[in-house]
Amino acid sequence: MRRVLLLMLSLLMVLPLAAAVDPFSLPVGTLIIDAGHGGHDPGASYNWPFAGGVVWERDLNLDIAKRLSVLVKLAHPQLRVIMTREDDTFISLAERSAIAASQSLDSKGALFVSIHINSAQAPSAQGFEILIKRQDKQVTLLDELTPLDNISLFASHSQAQLNRLLNNRNLVIASIFEETMSSQLLTTRSRGIKEQDLWVLNQCRMPAVLVEVGFLSNEAEARRLVDSTYRQRVAQVLAAAIERCL
Repeated sequence: MRRVLLLMLSLLMVLPLAAAVDPFSLPVGTLIIDAGHGGHDPGASYNWPFAGGVVWERDLNLDIAKRLSVLVKLAHPQLRVIMTREDDTFISLAERSAIAASQSLDSKGALFVSIHINSAQAPSAQGFEILIKRQDKQVTLLDELTPLDNISLFASHSQAQLNRLLNNRNLVIASIFEETMSSQLLTTRSRGIKEQDLWVLNQCRMPAVLVEVGFLSNEAEARRLVDSTYRQRVAQVLAAAIERCL
């Protein structure tokens, strides 16, 4: 199979091609919602008295992700929505990236949204932030793991060109999320867009953002995050941001 894929790739690279299409700016046909942590990887945890026990980031991430999935599916039934986990299961970072890499785009674009909750030693730290991969991290987009339907989308460009296009789209997507959350999630403030050296972002073969929706270590934000009504509001705002990216 590897030889067949590499042969197809080599042929595509030498054939005359029509005007190259930016594969990362196509209308989104696949949305991957990644609920951070899970299972024996709990993420942040705090024993807030008002919460009646230990609050685990993994649980809040999953709850927001599920709410977001429902909202997006209702608004866009034609959109393929994939969750990296739907229960309290440990999914490795490599597995999360592999789920994204294995998606056949079929002339459609894709978007990866990872949901997390922040923590810090300083209890005053607060706000949301949008993380994207570091621009100097090169993603391999054409190899033996590339789905057949994706080869024709990627083969019109060099790896360097593909990475520049991916970086550009990541910034566009992150800006949309930052603007939407700033204007609609008024109970918290923006900490901006940041490049981070994170496996799940560096290995993602599609536009990807990691959203830290607040700080579990901040009492005021933790009080909001343990409230299901607020988590529903967070999901609604994330859905509004996704709507602008489709």
